[in-house]
Amino acid sequence: MPQDIDIAYQLYYSYPHYVERSLTYRRFKHSDIIPLIEKLKEKNNFAIKEAGRSAYGRSINLIKYGEGDIKIFLWSQMHGDESTATMAIFDILNFLNANDNFNDFRRELFSKASIYFMPMVNPDGAEIFQRRNSHQIDINRDAAALRSPEAKILKDTFDELQAGFGFNLHDQKINYSAGHTFKPATLSFLAPPEDYNYTLSAVRSNAIKLITHLYTILSSFIPGHIGKYPSEFEPRAFGDNFQKLGTSTILIESGGWENDIEKQFVRKMNFIALLASFKCIIEQSYKLQALDTYDEIPFNECDLMNLIIRNVTYKRNGIDCKIDIGINRTEVNFNGAKNFYFKSSIEDIGDLSIFFGYEDYNLDGMEIITGTTYPEQFKSISEIENLNFVKLYEEGYTNVILNSNQLKEEFSRFPINIITNPDLKPEFEIKTGEIPNFLIKKGGKVRYSVVNGFIIDIKNLLWENKNGVIIS
Repeated sequence: MPQDIDIAYQLYYSYPHYVERSLTYRRFKHSDIIPLIEKLKEKNNFAIKEAGRSAYGRSINLIKYGEGDIKIFLWSQMHGDESTATMAIFDILNFLNANDNFNDFRRELFSKASIYFMPMVNPDGAEIFQRRNSHQIDINRDAAALRSPEAKILKDTFDELQAGFGFNLHDQKINYSAGHTFKPATLSFLAPPEDYNYTLSAVRSNAIKLITHLYTILSSFIPGHIGKYPSEFEPRAFGDNFQKLGTSTILIESGGWENDIEKQFVRKMNFIALLASFKCIIEQSYKLQALDTYDEIPFNECDLMNLIIRNVTYKRNGIDCKIDIGINRTEVNFNGAKNFYFKSSIEDIGDLSIFFGYEDYNLDGMEIITGTTYPEQFKSISEIENLNFVKLYEEGYTNVILNSNQLKEEFSRFPINIITNPDLKPEFEIKTGEIPNFLIKKGGKVRYSVVNGFIIDIKNLLWENKNGVIIS
């Protein structure tokens, strides 16, 4: 184990040499990875095969490295909007193709293992950055019926390879915490059960032992940020079926990390986890691990929200009440899969002491009021762009009216919401399910503004990676 941790640290610090720089934005498409795969065809140490085609005719590729007897199969982006591990796979391919101080490791891998990568199982879903395929089938619920072409390709490849180990690579919500803590579950693992009885076969035991090995190594980098995915048996899922069919299968779910919208740090952790797994498998050191360490890994809990505002006073019907407000944000695609904006909603109100926020504000002694709409109408975006937003907040406004048809965007890029229907008189309430638009006062003066669930310090008006909403 000390040697494995030492190599993991070497990988951690040398990682920038292997990053695939063309994939630093997680909403990439099939057309973005094809040139990378084509380049690999020029390398003698890789073999490329088209395993099949998606419903829309996009190639689903299988990349092989090594000529050893130990077979390892990795498949990623079965869900089109879960791309973190796909980025890591291309980093690993760069690593395997490099020539440096890790050459002894590469030679050992190449001689002892045959590693197969299927980096994008659902290219049609990736095209529009959605979970399901073009027929709206969740491919990971199609392992039994095999109704989608993508599921058939994955199953046929599995049957052909009969790999000893399999890695089922996904993304999970960033709201998952590692146990009941404030720490996001940056990576979560699972050795999927084979049946409803949670039978502990030798195949599943090997997957559990490998996970415990990874848990120990990765805890050196992200202590407290490793979770265990819920273990309910799902007879339609690929991981559960592959486990039952004799491949020791490990589910890896990529979760959240603070200030990592594009999941670049989480990608790095995948890189280390997978290469550490390869080393452990070819050396069979996983056999030395204790099964009960697996039970020490905390389960995922949904204890995280994007923003929690605590202990603000809310006056309603003449009665003051101290409340916490929890806010979550959802990405909304627009103008193609590569673009998105956020739409927020109030998740919960009341005592939120058992929850944590990526942003967490204790505003005890402050008062919350709903935001209103500025009565004057504007005729152009440039007029709105030149507004003094802090002055608007101080006067109680979080929304403005644009009486013009020139607005082409689906969201407001300004720190204010835009109403495009002059006859509309929206009333924003502080209640669950509503878009969070309100102001927070201290000593009778506005101290913070909340626009579409983003909190704004009016003394330091920062608006990067934020957006308002269009109301029509």
